[in-house]
Amino acid sequence: MGYLNATVLSTSPRMLWDNLTAPASSLDLANKQRARLLAAVILGFVPVAGIAIFAGTISSLITGVDAPPPPAAPIVAWILAFIAYFLSRTANYRWGALLIIAIPLLATVGIVATAEGSNTNPTIYFFMSLSILLASLLLTAQATVITGIVAIIAIIIASYERSQTGTIDVGSMSFALIITVTSALVSSIRDQNLNALQASQAELQQQVIETRQARERAEQSDKVKSAFLASMSHELRTPLNAIINFTRYVAKGSMGPVNEQQSQTLGEVVDSAKQLLNLINDVLDMSKIEAGSLNLFIEDNVNVRNILDNLLSTGKILLVEKSVELQAEIPDDLPTIRGDRQRILQILLNIVANACKFTETGTINVSAVHSGDEIVFCIRDTGPGIAPEDQADVFQAFKQTTSGLRQGGGTGLGMPISKSLAEAHGGRLWLESELHKGSSFYVALPIKSALLAPSISA
Repeated sequence: MGYLNATVLSTSPRMLWDNLTAPASSLDLANKQRARLLAAVILGFVPVAGIAIFAGTISSLITGVDAPPPPAAPIVAWILAFIAYFLSRTANYRWGALLIIAIPLLATVGIVATAEGSNTNPTIYFFMSLSILLASLLLTAQATVITGIVAIIAIIIASYERSQTGTIDVGSMSFALIITVTSALVSSIRDQNLNALQASQAELQQQVIETRQARERAEQSDKVKSAFLASMSHELRTPLNAIINFTRYVAKGSMGPVNEQQSQTLGEVVDSAKQLLNLINDVLDMSKIEAGSLNLFIEDNVNVRNILDNLLSTGKILLVEKSVELQAEIPDDLPTIRGDRQRILQILLNIVANACKFTETGTINVSAVHSGDEIVFCIRDTGPGIAPEDQADVFQAFKQTTSGLRQGGGTGLGMPISKSLAEAHGGRLWLESELHKGSSFYVALPIKSALLAPSISA
């Protein structure tokens, strides 16, 4: 009992009502709606009918004054309503609907058969209308027509048997006919709409299934592609490193003298091979990220200042032939952080390399601040800037902005990789830029990310 009471008390009125009127799950959409409506009609009828039937009995118990017992017919109708309610919760809800429809129909026949004087008693019209309207709500248009015909036949038989002159209640018959035709038309329109809705729902469900299957196939294809790229990248790096090393070996004259032109050409080979190696490394990183297999080498107490010193040294080399000043605003008291030292340098180096590539004059400023439980890095340049409509593309794989395409070079993978690496550390990367006024890239990394745990190998 305690559990039952707790369940009832914790259930909202709306949820309780939904549970009391819930149809059988095996029914289709149209029949579910009719079964739910049947249960709602009965739940509204039973309490009111019960009060009306037993009002005299309740009054006599309170006042002590004897009252006649309630008539048998209303009690039988009340019991039938209970039976109909339980049938409404099953796949055989139609039998419950027929019981509810039959109750006012039987009342109509009883009134016609026993009424004194004219059969045009308003009560006849009420019960007749109720029976036919219930049929139109709870059953199909065809069933509504059948109910109307049954009502007309019942009126004919009852009034003919009662009448000593053999007359028939034409008024009641006409009224029943009008109500039947009108209700059947309304029910037919409703059924057509429900059938159309059910067909649309079935089509939508099929589309959802097909979409889910297509997504699963795409995800599987994406995993296969990422695995292939990772495998191929590993296979390509080994011979490419050999090409770089052997070319350097030849350029130094270890295999015989080389002239200045040959040395210059071999140097270009090495530079091109390095560029290709960087491309392969980027593709390998991106494929690992997409496959969810990128591992981080996590250390505690990573010295941020050392990373920034390496970053500035590389930036100066990249700007050696440009009239761009590399500035730094780095406090001496930056805390150490938890993370992958090489990957953090890779994040910042990708941003600085882009700034050096696109900034022809002016300055590039590298700064870092300790803010709460994060360190926020900022690389600000005076380059061409990024248009608002292009900013989302900066973090999309294999995409470049308009200015990036004009200057050429690069794979369009550096910034997507940096963003993924920052997020893998529990941080974030974003940009602020205005066309022709430069760009600012921000990287926020947590000092002690709960996502990371120190490890010898990840």
